[in-house]
Amino acid sequence: MRVYAEDLLRLMSNYIMRYSSGWYTLSYLSGVWGDIYEWKNLARDKLKEILLPKFPIRFSNPSVNEVFRKNNLVVEKISYELPYGSRVEGYFMYPSDKIDNGRLPGILALHCHGGFKYFGKEKIVEVDGEPQILRNFKDKLYSGRSWATELAKRGFAVLAVDVLLFGSRRIEVSNLAEVTDLDDKIKKYNEVSYRVENFAAKALHLLGLSLAGLVAYEDLVALKYLVSRPEVDFTRIGVCGVSFGGTRGILLSALDDRIKCSVIVAAVSSIDDIVRRGIEHTWPLYIPEMVKYFDIPDILAIHVPQPLLVQYGKQDAIFPYEGQLKAHKILTEIYRVAGYEQNYSGIFYDKPHVFDKEMQEDAFKWLSKCLIANSS
Repeated sequence: MRVYAEDLLRLMSNYIMRYSSGWYTLSYLSGVWGDIYEWKNLARDKLKEILLPKFPIRFSNPSVNEVFRKNNLVVEKISYELPYGSRVEGYFMYPSDKIDNGRLPGILALHCHGGFKYFGKEKIVEVDGEPQILRNFKDKLYSGRSWATELAKRGFAVLAVDVLLFGSRRIEVSNLAEVTDLDDKIKKYNEVSYRVENFAAKALHLLGLSLAGLVAYEDLVALKYLVSRPEVDFTRIGVCGVSFGGTRGILLSALDDRIKCSVIVAAVSSIDDIVRRGIEHTWPLYIPEMVKYFDIPDILAIHVPQPLLVQYGKQDAIFPYEGQLKAHKILTEIYRVAGYEQNYSGIFYDKPHVFDKEMQEDAFKWLSKCLIANSS
């Protein structure tokens, strides 16, 4: 696989050098740019051009389908419509004893992939009657915690929604209709769901669309829903995401300045190191024409000067450590040049592809420092 990956990378490089100006031409560190804010605007415009579909960023027919109290939180099960597909379902949570004190900082909690498409938001939100297979997933990746719920307990208004192909917005497969055991049904669905993702990516390609673009679009709509809530202070919005959720957070942080603070976990490396090692990622990592203009950290750097915490894992098997070091160097330098070196923190944990309790507590402290402690 290493030889194949090197050959593919060489083919890509030859194509780019022959038919465009080279790799990563919109990286701030390419040496072409002077004013960092001029670069930021140009880079964002190009990202929107190659990424987003032409749909208007809006939701319609929102509803609150259920309200209950759990762990001193108000938990609403909400839904709304997009221009396509089934209704988006999500959980909106906030502490019941704090809302009377004024509006709360809002967090978009972005669920991961993990080869687990049967659920989306439920992977990070505590729900009653969790099947054993879901509890096992949380044990392995999140120290058994529902981290979006944990964030709400700390004084945030948190929104977690399903994106296309996950949870309430998964695409059903017919041969599971006869499976009656829930854990078995979930396991079997997750096993075949990669074929659903592959088919969806190919079908969207025929339309000139990408899964990366639709997921980013849906997260922008979720942001619009979050800031529309009367419980939320729209001047204090953050995002937190792990793995695929981290990729979503990278794009959202780059696309919208309403994101004032970001935590990106187990999702940042250089794209050439990923390709060189022959690592197969989820489709939303791959943006058409991306490497002509950006490496992954170049996209995330569009978030400058807003506070950014990136949590890296030295043992992460799907985001190479060498690429993590490159990304960290790029982000450190861009924040330094912008004059906001203190607003970027990259922490390297001697851990695999996880977001465990220690990492969660570090992330929560960062978000609290940015959005709660500095709000007075």
